[in-house]
Amino acid sequence: MGFDLLTEIYFRHGFFADNCLRNIRVLLPQHTATDMRRYDLIFRRLPDRIVLLFNNSSTDPRTQLLREQLTLEFDLQLSDPHFYNYTGLPQTDIPGSILLFSNAEGHAPGRLHKEDVVTASEVVAFEHQGTAVSVRPFGRIVLQLKPDLSSSYEISFAARTTRWCYFLMSANLAALSEPAIIDTSNSTHFTGPQAVTLPDGARASVFVSEETIALAQRPLHTFQLVESVGIGGMHRTVIPALPSPDIQTISAAGIPGYDRTQAYSEIFLY
Repeated sequence: MGFDLLTEIYFRHGFFADNCLRNIRVLLPQHTATDMRRYDLIFRRLPDRIVLLFNNSSTDPRTQLLREQLTLEFDLQLSDPHFYNYTGLPQTDIPGSILLFSNAEGHAPGRLHKEDVVTASEVVAFEHQGTAVSVRPFGRIVLQLKPDLSSSYEISFAARTTRWCYFLMSANLAALSEPAIIDTSNSTHFTGPQAVTLPDGARASVFVSEETIALAQRPLHTFQLVESVGIGGMHRTVIPALPSPDIQTISAAGIPGYDRTQAYSEIFLY
């Protein structure tokens, strides 16, 4: 008697350098635990995935199991309070909704969602089931054990993109000659500097990226603060590698003339 792999579900996220999402807890509702005992299934939690195993003691046990058309549900809970800050997901009513994942027809190959990454299509209203719901799940997996069950699936989240704002705060930076922010790969451009008044009344100059930039655990770009040192476009590097945004500080950036419906990341330089 032994157990073989039935299927496994990986959690992926473009924000992380290794693309692995480890901040999700997977819980078994009582009815799922009961069905798994009845069909002799084993559930294993690993850092970035869950694994389902089946008893291989009978002849062709996997085929026999999948003929039963059993449906298993798993509840997902987040253990990272900043998840939505670095995740590209338009889920406006977070308290009143969850994400619903399944291996229904029409989903992206090898995914438990419709597109290559999780989108608003997976957002559904949360409805209490029974009377014993103590914590709203972040998401729910509805897995049909049917003949075309894949040996592995992914739930993949995209990294959030924001427009980055670099504020020059110190007197030394304010005194720079024609400062600019450049991208060493020349793929991202910043406008500015623009004089702004901060909520506390302080004055600063700000550079804002013309395009949105993906947030990442490890920087995908190297931005430099430079100043002009004469004719011919010559410049001196002031800060060779500017910091990336803190994922705890997403804002609407009250900068005159900018679209407040977009998300901005503020970085203050001293």
